[in-house]
Amino acid sequence: MEKVRNLLGGKTDGEPTLHVGHGETTALTHDEGLAPPGTRTRKDSVLPAEPVDRGQWSGPLDFLMSMVAYAVGLGNVWRFPYLCFKNGGGSFLVVYFLFFCLGAVPIFIMEVTVGQYLQRGAMEMWKMCPLFKGVGIGNVVIAFMCIAYFCVIVSWAIFYMIASLSSTFPWETCDNWWNIKDTCITGKENATVLSTLVSNLTKHGMHTQTSVEQFWERRVLQQTDSISDFGGIQWELLGLMFIAWLIVYFALWKGITQARKFVYFCALFPYFLLFILLCRGLTLPGAFTGISFYLTPNMTKLADTTVWKDAGTQVFYSYGVGFGALIALGSHNKFTHNCYRDAFIMCCINGSTSILAGFVVFSILGYMSVIANKDIAEIVKPGVGLAFQAYPEVASNLPLKQVWAFLFFLMITILGLDSQVCMMEGLFTALEDTFPTILRKYKKISLGVTCLFFFIIGIPMVSHAGAYWLTLFDSYGASGIALLFVVFFEVVGLSWGFGANRVRAALKEMIGVHPSKIWLVFWKFTAPLVTAVLFIFCLVMYKPLKYPHGGDYPLWAEMTGFCLSACSMVVIPGYALYYLFCRGSNEPFMQRLRKGISPPASLKIGRSAPYASAEEMEYIDAEKKAKNLA
Repeated sequence: MEKVRNLLGGKTDGEPTLHVGHGETTALTHDEGLAPPGTRTRKDSVLPAEPVDRGQWSGPLDFLMSMVAYAVGLGNVWRFPYLCFKNGGGSFLVVYFLFFCLGAVPIFIMEVTVGQYLQRGAMEMWKMCPLFKGVGIGNVVIAFMCIAYFCVIVSWAIFYMIASLSSTFPWETCDNWWNIKDTCITGKENATVLSTLVSNLTKHGMHTQTSVEQFWERRVLQQTDSISDFGGIQWELLGLMFIAWLIVYFALWKGITQARKFVYFCALFPYFLLFILLCRGLTLPGAFTGISFYLTPNMTKLADTTVWKDAGTQVFYSYGVGFGALIALGSHNKFTHNCYRDAFIMCCINGSTSILAGFVVFSILGYMSVIANKDIAEIVKPGVGLAFQAYPEVASNLPLKQVWAFLFFLMITILGLDSQVCMMEGLFTALEDTFPTILRKYKKISLGVTCLFFFIIGIPMVSHAGAYWLTLFDSYGASGIALLFVVFFEVVGLSWGFGANRVRAALKEMIGVHPSKIWLVFWKFTAPLVTAVLFIFCLVMYKPLKYPHGGDYPLWAEMTGFCLSACSMVVIPGYALYYLFCRGSNEPFMQRLRKGISPPASLKIGRSAPYASAEEMEYIDAEKKAKNLA
């Protein structure tokens, strides 16, 4: 009978329960019976009127592999190791683990659960709590910012893949047209020559650069000195970016659930390459010096608020919360899939990958510090450039180096492509749910137009100042205060609007296990608090964006960055004000507010309603008559 009570909209933990089945919409109210699957019987339904074929994962591991492909990316390979080194090594890991438990895991589980339960994208799902629909728009805007530049990073990796096919790597020598021969070193010079060169350069206020660094800055990027100097287009990168967008398009044109082989390959192959790279990196001279820099704890750093800010923002960035992609990936699950288990496994995989990548990167950086006669602090540079300087160095010292170099850069290409595909799926799912008449009916055409639009957006990022523009989009548009602001309101909307009890009850309905009530504390209190504190840290400790050489970005670039951040932030209060004051409703303000912050009380959507037995139907009819009489 408990099942029947749920069909009637029984309450769980003191809150009305909203039930949503996968791919089906079934409304049961006092005035209406059981609606057939794929229809809507009430105007206030949170679901669209037409049947929706979302496509579902066909294998038991498909969803887990898709999350691995999405969440494990370049942030694990370069951003985590750099931040760990910068903020005291082992002490940073302690803070990172704390934020992992209090912030990343609860929000990750909540996004996946709600996506699977409501079977909708990041925008459409907020019809169950309409005041927060601006959060869904914010998710889409943040995904938009990130999607705009990920194929640029892929184009860099493909460039290196092609360059690695030569018998002598172009980054191994200093006699190329792009090299500054007076400052260039290959690492093969003997100690006496290297010491003399460093001494002479120091007298003139100059410093050495490895051939790897010069290849990256002067050949691949053909980089200008500042963001103000556009310098023209790097045409090779433009063509490679176009190829990357073609791959993304064809990976998605039949739906991500039909791209199983692509998802599995992208999720698993990078681990094979990371293992090979680690084995080789640990055998290089100076490797353990680098690892020592990576892991040696500096406990005094725990008193530095920068450590807490960097660790917290890295957790949110690395786990991909707030982009809407996890909601979209979860929406393709079967209703009874154990998303709770998969989310836990994924969180552990992501954290372990970051730590593993740290060993790989810093074993190589320790070697680079030896051959360049520099401190590791001078070798390490923030940004994606770290990956494109560390990996070429170790590739040059492997047997069959052309094979391994090609595979290494293929790994970076894959890490960028799989994250791009999953983010694109999240954004397109949200748009498709909002505009189903056009986007769903003409999916291949609309997806192609969307990919073309993002290709055009990425053109300034393959200019000679492109790396600076990419850094601007990454720092302001897709992370930092913008991401934390959106995540805060997402957690508040789901925990207090939709209801943390409903999220917990949803897991019970889907997987048959009632999670511990401790999750209510995490969802309602600790996760919002952690996000709010990090947001305040980022505001109070704000520092202007700097070039890799230490100079400040110009003021106009900073203002552009703030505008990028504002794009995802203003839509949340903006839509809330629109809903409350501009919808033309004659209802009292408090009634509009109550409707805006909670699911419609009259709407009970039961997954099993279409399959109710004759006995259950008799019970339902009796209950309905009793309620009507009352």
